[in-house]
Amino acid sequence: MLNTLFLREHNRIAREIAAENAGWSDDRVFAAARSVLTVLLIKIVIEEYINHITPYHFRFRMDPRGFDKQPWMRPNWTAVEFNLLYRWHSLIPSQLNVGSQPDLPLKATTFRTREFLQTEGLAALVDSASRQRAGRVGLHNTSEMLRRMADIPTIEHGRTVNLRSYNEYRVASRFKPVQTFEEISSDPATVARLRELYDGNVANVEFYAGLMAEDPRPNSVLGPLVGRLVGLHAFSQLMTNPLFAPEIYGPQTFSARGMQIIRETESLSDMVQRNVAAEGGDAALVALTRTDWRHS
Repeated sequence: MLNTLFLREHNRIAREIAAENAGWSDDRVFAAARSVLTVLLIKIVIEEYINHITPYHFRFRMDPRGFDKQPWMRPNWTAVEFNLLYRWHSLIPSQLNVGSQPDLPLKATTFRTREFLQTEGLAALVDSASRQRAGRVGLHNTSEMLRRMADIPTIEHGRTVNLRSYNEYRVASRFKPVQTFEEISSDPATVARLRELYDGNVANVEFYAGLMAEDPRPNSVLGPLVGRLVGLHAFSQLMTNPLFAPEIYGPQTFSARGMQIIRETESLSDMVQRNVAAEGGDAALVALTRTDWRHS
């Protein structure tokens, strides 16, 4: 669904850039469109996704100013810890609403990409995904298929690469190490199971198990350590993308029309609506937050 959306948006941007820059080669138009789309993705990640998962009342905005003294040529790498902490399989319900097809078992939705996109259309898929309740991030809430195919291999991978303990990552992230299992979770069943699995020693709790066992922060879907690690990586990598370097971020890279598209695009919904208009029907709902949710 998202690959189709971003392919359409890339081609749409390329057409608009080409229309205003008749002397540009196809390669330059392609490069400019790709660069614009990269910045749009970063903007949506910061201004919608990061704001969605953080518990703060203030809002983050994408603004490359202030990062001019950062090293721009960073290696394109993803730390294994960042890879594993993002495996929020419990977010995915055991049944999914896919367009006009409600309550499909999770297994029935896999490897049917072409069928769903062709029969339902992109707008309907985005709309149904936006209206469906997500699962609670945490232990004891992952479908059996994903527990077997994803969660267990995640824990095994952490052991294979010899990750440090949950407490050691807390210290590295400037949290105090926990002294008891009750400091990780307020759920008695989770505390009892952790104590059993880790021989009564909280220092033995593994990285991924500890992350998923944590109580979420108020008004957040995530525990404190996950949230901090996401923030550390997101802002250290996103806002130091080479495209934001002062000598690069401008119309010479994106074109005048490309800069305008970056300024005009404020949400994922903007991108969806301008790429599904030809499908007809009502405008799709595009949202990360339930319409009935309010801050507590």
